[in-house]
This record gives sequence, C-alpha cells and structure tokens, in this order.
Amino acid sequence: MTGRQRALRWLAAGVLVLWCGVFLRAENTEKSMVRALLLTPPTVVAQSWTVGLLYQFPEAAADASDAAAKVQLCTGRGNTLQTALTEAERGLPRKASYRLCEYLLLNAETTLKTIRQAETVLKEEPVQGLSARVLCMDLSGEELAAADGENELFPEQLLQAVKEAAPQAPHLYESRRNALLAPVLILTDGAIENAEEMLLLTETENTRLTPAESQMAQLLLGQSGEHIFSLGSGQVTFRRCVVSVEAVEDGFAVTLTGQRRAGTALPTAAQCAALEQLCVQTVQRCWENGYDLLSLGAVRALKQGTEREMLTTKNACPQVQADVSFLQF
Repeated sequence: MTGRQRALRWLAAGVLVLWCGVFLRAENTEKSMVRALLLTPPTVVAQSWTVGLLYQFPEAAADASDAAAKVQLCTGRGNTLQTALTEAERGLPRKASYRLCEYLLLNAETTLKTIRQAETVLKEEPVQGLSARVLCMDLSGEELAAADGENELFPEQLLQAVKEAAPQAPHLYESRRNALLAPVLILTDGAIENAEEMLLLTETENTRLTPAESQMAQLLLGQSGEHIFSLGSGQVTFRRCVVSVEAVEDGFAVTLTGQRRAGTALPTAAQCAALEQLCVQTVQRCWENGYDLLSLGAVRALKQGTEREMLTTKNACPQVQADVSFLQF
C-alpha cells in the first residue's frame, strides 16, 4: 500500500467517525418527546393563543412509540399560534422532538377554520403531519393548567384518555372536507374521560350531537367497533353493519343490515323502527348543520351516470327513508 493510499484511507476513516458523531448527537434520545399538541385559540375573554405540550423525557426513545417516561405538561401563550408554541417549547427540559406527536387537541369551541390555521403552522414542525388524530376537549387553557397543578398524574391520564378516544377521531388530512366528526374529552370530578357526545365541526361553527346521534353518525360513516344504542325497551348493539344508500325518485333509501352481539336477542320490530327514525334524524341534523353525511350527491350522480349533482347543504335536506334489519345469526 502506497503512502497516498494510506492517507486516503485514514481520511475516509476520519470522515466516517465525524459523520457518526454528528448523527449520534442529532439523534440522541435525550430529547423532549412531544406526544400531543393542545391548542386553545383566542376568545373574547382571552385574546391570545394557549399551547400545551404533552411530553416525555428522557427515557422516551425517538423511535419507541411505547415510551415509558413520565408524561408531563408545559404551556405557553402568545398573540399568535407560532409565538405561543415557541413559548411552550421554552418549558421543555430539552429540545423538542415531534416524532411521536400523533394527536392534536383543540377546545370545544373550535371550527375547521381554526384547524386550518393550526395546520399552516404545524407544517413548519416535524409532526406526524396530516395523519395526526384530531380531538376536542371541554377545557380552556386556564382550566387545563389548573387541572395539571392540582393532580400530578393529570398529564398521564389525559394522554391515556386521548389514546382510548383516538380510534373515533378523524385524521388531520380529513379537514379538507366540509366537516369533521370529532370526539370530546371532558373533565369530571378531576378525571378526564371521553364524552358520549361528539362535535360536528364545520367551517364557521360546531354542533354537539346527542349520544345516540353520535353513535349513529359513526355507524353511517363505517367506523369499526361495536355501536351501542340505548332504546326505551333496552339496548341494541351493532357488532358489524353494512350501510347502503340508493337514490329513489326525489329522495334516498338508506339500508342498514346489522349483526348483533353474540348471545343477545334479535332486536324487535319496534327497536328497528326506532333505529330507522334515529338514522333519518341524524342525516337530517348533520345536513342542517353543513354536513352531507352520506354523500347523497355522489350517490345520485352514480345512479344517473352523470357528473356529481350539486346537492348543497344550504338547501333543504332531501327526503330520506331508512330500513334497519339484523341477520338471524
């Protein structure tokens, strides 16, 4: 080996060591791993943004989704979302890492307009991006800070409640639609839990659905899991359900064919009739508040073989009839 070759080999080894050092310094696990972003937009009373960060440090490895470090909360306020976020990050023990940030929580007064404002700023951060789950919480920034101060375990309880509600929550990329259906977290006797009601978010307002309407809306949207309905004559549980929509004359026919929970009795005709009424009520309620829950315009266009018909929620809801039946097994 010549002297020139030996020098080049030593140079290459030095560059490799230097690169590994930079990589390890950049990717070390001693970072504040942000698990969820909590945003409270300005209100008439509090005319500033409040940002909360649920984070873990330092055992939370950058590539471990089951990070076991204690969950903590820090908050910041500012006239803009960006300044509030920067202020919140100052409360972290180490530089923020958003690699495990999968949840975006907003207060229960939020709208799609607020979410899009937040999305613009979050594009600057390495968050899970458009795949993040969107949830709402019935807490102001002040109530959030007070709950954290009174209960040392509040941040961990909040993150656990978020994880349990996440399967019902829409992804951030779904905010491109004209509405979102989001679960709501509430504080009851110092404990955080998932409310039975869900929020229907549109561009300029939100509507709180009843527990029964919330369950029916999830069922019609095809969300997985069991859907339980408390009727006057008892409970009915959909274990699985096939939903079909057909344009008929001047309206639409919605058919729900369900599979009941094993070991339960076949729902009665009266119970099926009550579910049919609830189905129509839910579709109409969502329509009146700006959400074409079943994409009725697309259904009619598909039947007629034409371009999508301009059915708009600014007009009266089309006639809807429902039929609910259950399989014998």
